[in-house]
Amino acid sequence: MSGPARERLYFDWAATAPLRPEAKAALLEALCDDYGNASSAHAFGRHARAALQRARRTFSDSLGVARDDLFFLGNGSEANLVALDGSVSDLPRDRRHVLASAIEHPSVLEPLERAARNGAIELETLPVDRFGRVAAEELARRLRPTTGLVSVQLVNHEIGTVQPVAELAVLAHGHGALFHCDATQAAGKLDLALPELGVDLLVLSPHKFGGPRGIGVLARRAGVELGTPLSPGRQEQGVRGGTEDVATIVAAAVAWQSARAELHALAASLRELSALLVARLRELLPDVTLHSSTEYGVPGLVNCSFAELRGDWLVAALDALEVAASHGSACSTRAALPSPVLSAIGAADHSTRSLRFSMGRTTTRANVEELARRLHAAVVSLRSR
Repeated sequence: MSGPARERLYFDWAATAPLRPEAKAALLEALCDDYGNASSAHAFGRHARAALQRARRTFSDSLGVARDDLFFLGNGSEANLVALDGSVSDLPRDRRHVLASAIEHPSVLEPLERAARNGAIELETLPVDRFGRVAAEELARRLRPTTGLVSVQLVNHEIGTVQPVAELAVLAHGHGALFHCDATQAAGKLDLALPELGVDLLVLSPHKFGGPRGIGVLARRAGVELGTPLSPGRQEQGVRGGTEDVATIVAAAVAWQSARAELHALAASLRELSALLVARLRELLPDVTLHSSTEYGVPGLVNCSFAELRGDWLVAALDALEVAASHGSACSTRAALPSPVLSAIGAADHSTRSLRFSMGRTTTRANVEELARRLHAAVVSLRSR
């Protein structure tokens, strides 16, 4: 006779957050009520258009940009693609030097690397310190008269490092360069507004803060020229053609409002939970190596590794114990790739052993305590083999 079912523990919020109940309700309501094509001239289309514009205003007002400088794309990766390819295509020929941190998300590095291979830009990566931070002095040293674009994420997707983006953006602008910031891991955890951050292009991914998948948000500072690598059309100011998914966009705006309302309380809670997890790891598994910085890290994300145990082994062992965690970012987990982030911070020996735990609004202290117990069991079991 089997025992009681084990509670499933979700510690992969950095990959995707569960859909918020209020966002789900808004999604279903909009699917039923706002089914008209937002480009149609009749009453059904106007109703959908009004819902679309209310959602756009929700994001644009909070991010400090004009409504026409806020774009809805297919996902965060597509938003980064449009921001990067679109801005690079409009750079003057004498401003084609581009700087990007060595630990950017693949959706940032891969388009830039492709542009460099095609001869469109000269790409240079910015090194990071052992915490994963880009030093202002390092950026200042590498900026040139030919630098046209700098790209540095706000929060790292693997180790949670928060970058000094506002300081870096001032330096970039002092050399006449644009500044792009992937803020997908920061949304719902840090205050975000273009004027305060000083960036020119900012990307969000609503499924990271409880919105639906299938939507990305790109905010642009007024006056920034932006081409598009996508099929052009009349929608989204010509940046992305095709009928807008009004229901998904409306639900994303509702999730964004909720995330902003609870931001400071959630950050405090996640900070306590992270500290608890670190304490339990050190107590139960003293040989743990921690890769997330308590000083510079975003609350709610802990990256660690254990000697001789690959990260994908531990993810599988934890999954068998009803725990969801990640080895590196969601984009590399399935392939169990070595982490370029750990290599960049001087932890190359741990690059295949990383394990990322990320928490969110429904995570409790009891969840963390139980996670520590199950992780201990998984490590002991694997090492016994």
